[in-house]
Amino acid sequence: MSLLCSPFMLGSRTVRNRVVLPPMVCAVMPSLHAAADGAGLITPALLAHYRVRAQGGAGLVIVEAAAVHPSGQCWSGGVTVFNSGCLPGLTRLAAALHDAGALAGIQLVHGGPQGNTALSGPLLGPSAIDARPGTPRPCAMTEEELGNVPVWFAKAAERAVAAGFDLIELHGAHGFLLDSFLMTARNRRTDSYGGTPEHRMRLLLETVRAVRQRIGDTAVLGVRVSPFTKLEEGYPVEDYRLLVTALEAAGVEVLHLSTPAAFDPLFGAARSLGQWTREFTPLPRIVAGGITTAADAERLLAEGHTELVAVGRAQLANPNWAAEACAEK
Repeated sequence: MSLLCSPFMLGSRTVRNRVVLPPMVCAVMPSLHAAADGAGLITPALLAHYRVRAQGGAGLVIVEAAAVHPSGQCWSGGVTVFNSGCLPGLTRLAAALHDAGALAGIQLVHGGPQGNTALSGPLLGPSAIDARPGTPRPCAMTEEELGNVPVWFAKAAERAVAAGFDLIELHGAHGFLLDSFLMTARNRRTDSYGGTPEHRMRLLLETVRAVRQRIGDTAVLGVRVSPFTKLEEGYPVEDYRLLVTALEAAGVEVLHLSTPAAFDPLFGAARSLGQWTREFTPLPRIVAGGITTAADAERLLAEGHTELVAVGRAQLANPNWAAEACAEK
């Protein structure tokens, strides 16, 4: 049996193969004809979108970024998980994934400085610095406001677990709220949430601990990270080492590594992000980064870059990608 098609223990759960459908927001891809409704609830079309890819063989399906609080909404037609009204739809979705043989994961997000003001109201961030030129300027959060963030994520995680999800993934990547605190270009704070790497990690780590305490061992806890988005500001490998070791200590069980290209070297050395990560922690890895063929997915596993392979756009184009990849082996 190939590595790609072999099972893997993720926490206490068995993933039937190493293929992951990573979280991708359907509402921003009109050709998919799948989005949440106006309240962020799961629609039949969105459920069908995920179910068919689970039926197509994916071992782990991670549902797209779901907003944990109204102030953190990013996309019209995006999924929400900030009140009990979301539970019926999420429960049906998790059950559909299980019925198709996949583990069910969900990514939790607060948009922070990259939110949608039409949905979220004034944007929130570490400092009053635009996420991008021409976008609305966020309000610098007070320490009292920051104390709410771990609670929002913990309550959302509890709802997702109640709905039947096996994996809770915190979105700590791509410039959204938790990641924005890690970014020196956006975080100019002088209090205990800014300045040193340890202070900039504080909000993410407090959130991880709050979620871990709230859900216990009822679900696997993961975090998505994207160090490549901070390289232009001089993000050093030592900061990344501090981050992943602190995440492990806080109770994270799997790291989802977002890269522009999964095999490419990072931090000025001949090591991929997956290889750097293994040097710092034994935690299982999901690597995302342009993998479209079964041969490349197999190579990523065989060379030790990862334990699980995120295959995004290829599974959007072909819902049966995983089954066909394993049929070739």
